[in-house]
Amino acid sequence: MNNKIELKITTPRGLKFEEEADMVIMRCIDGDLGVLPGHEPISAVLGDGILRIYNNDYVKKLAVFGGIADIDQKSIKIFTTIAQRPDEIDVERAESDLREAEATMIEELEENQVRRLQVLMRRALVRIEVSSHPEETIHYDNQDS
Repeated sequence: MNNKIELKITTPRGLKFEEEADMVIMRCIDGDLGVLPGHEPISAVLGDGILRIYNNDYVKKLAVFGGIADIDQKSIKIFTTIAQRPDEIDVERAESDLREAEATMIEELEENQVRRLQVLMRRALVRIEVSSHPEETIHYDNQDS
């Protein structure tokens, strides 16, 4: 008896990866899902994350970004837009993207802090104005037609 589960990953360009595995752990939108041979049939929506393929004493990692996993007792079929092996990843670009995202987050955070402070200032000015003149006499002409 073969105690392995067949894994197939398909992208819009065709079959990307095929291998038998002892266990596969994938990132779903609500957490990680581990699959062993004999798993009950299920479909899962994938999130962005690392797909781990365990075989004997080795683990392979792939970057998978979204998709659907169709799982039964003997196989896992993953349909995704992007699946990358380690050798397909441009590390310099990924690090540059990370730095850019971090800088943008800090900038956005600073903008949000400025907006929050502007709201606090406006509310303080309104309170000061109202408290400094609790009652005023207003003169206006009341003309009836």
